[in-house]
Amino acid sequence: MKRADLPLDTDPQEPADPRPAEGRERWTVDGIEDSPQGPLARLERGDGTTFDLPLRLLPEALREGDLLDVQDGPDGVTVRILVAETMERHGTAQAQLDALNNAEAELHEEDGEITV
Repeated sequence: MKRADLPLDTDPQEPADPRPAEGRERWTVDGIEDSPQGPLARLERGDGTTFDLPLRLLPEALREGDLLDVQDGPDGVTVRILVAETMERHGTAQAQLDALNNAEAELHEEDGEITV
């Protein structure tokens, strides 16, 4: 049975164990979209593979870009949003974007020409 077929027990309040463990994965929410079957979350595993799950099986507060802790257990799969790690990733991405924008601005002279 594929992981996407397993029942999910979502508990976004319980803190995730930061130690890697057997049966534990980190997924990233790549996108949320409507489909004829209802809203879907497009998820990306650490190895780069993507798949879709119905949004109703995931934590309610789920947003694009969230990092998820996914643990397979005897009662099914538990999915938690890693809020602190998600915010850290967003901050890092914003800092990289700001650095690129600042570097681009430094290339422009007052007359609008670019110095290479």
